[in-house]
Amino acid sequence: MKIAVISFTAAGRRVAERVAYLLCREGHIVKADVKGTVFSDSISASVSEWAGRNFGSQDALVFVGAAGIAVRAVAPYIRSKTEDAAVLVIDERGDYCIPVLSGHIGGANELALLIGRELPAVPVVTTATDIQRKWAADVFAVKNKLVIQNMERAKQVSARLLAGECLLLLCDADEIFCKKEYSSLEIRDKGDAARRESVPDIYVGYDRKKASGKTLCLIPRVITAGIGCKKGTEERKIRLAVEETLKQAGIFREALKQTASIDLKKEEQGIIEYCKGEGISFVTCSAEALLTAEGTFSSSEFVKQVTGVDNVCERSAVLACGGGLLVRKQVYEGVTVALAAEKWSVCFE
Repeated sequence: MKIAVISFTAAGRRVAERVAYLLCREGHIVKADVKGTVFSDSISASVSEWAGRNFGSQDALVFVGAAGIAVRAVAPYIRSKTEDAAVLVIDERGDYCIPVLSGHIGGANELALLIGRELPAVPVVTTATDIQRKWAADVFAVKNKLVIQNMERAKQVSARLLAGECLLLLCDADEIFCKKEYSSLEIRDKGDAARRESVPDIYVGYDRKKASGKTLCLIPRVITAGIGCKKGTEERKIRLAVEETLKQAGIFREALKQTASIDLKKEEQGIIEYCKGEGISFVTCSAEALLTAEGTFSSSEFVKQVTGVDNVCERSAVLACGGGLLVRKQVYEGVTVALAAEKWSVCFE
């Protein structure tokens, strides 16, 4: 994580330096600033300006001082639970560490526990699922790099768990580590015969058909879309082809991790623009490499004459993700798309 620390007094500065040291030791990238007329190296920006500058560029902000200063400083920049930086407050003696914003998704609670162990300081964690020791969907999603499809449903799930309900969770991961027993959660994996006709409260996977309209879906980014197209194909056609392939296959759009193609297409603007708009990567492979992809693929003599390999979309999808072919070549407006899924796992800590 990238973390910015600010302090306001001499005592606070000493605490800030200790915090910066221990966070750096844990592998975080930390910068520490000080504000106040008694310091020769005091930053010139106001605390609010400092907060605004760092709120968008850092993963976490740590204020060593009064909680009120932190709250007023970050208030103008707060946007949403999924976007906000983690914000923590530590008193200038280093006795208490309070996560005040983005405790779960932003990781403020976890940072508070780390700082509490190392400083040492008492971590003052106030989120309900933590203090009642309940499973938290957002924490689980962050730790396992899953996309929370609907934050409102995540809140509803937390409320039901806190009310004492037992919820059904279906998980399609290839491997589940530390599968614990929860009094409030019934976990069924891919090998559980009892799950066949179950409608889950929580679904962990990328298959839309396994969730109802009220299910909280936690989606792994594990799908690669292999793409073949003519030179100069516009972005609109690429987008249509990929989205239609995902839709017809019943795969969540959020599961798409990357696109792949032959290296002859590495400058193909339509694919590049599509990936940029979706915030996903574009991987290319040589014809020689594509020929090493394992599996049975459809073959085209014309494609082989043009590219040196009998199939681009299927082979590139498999080779780029290192997994298995999920959807064979589909054609939309001259664009070919195939989908492959990499193996993935989750951990219930």
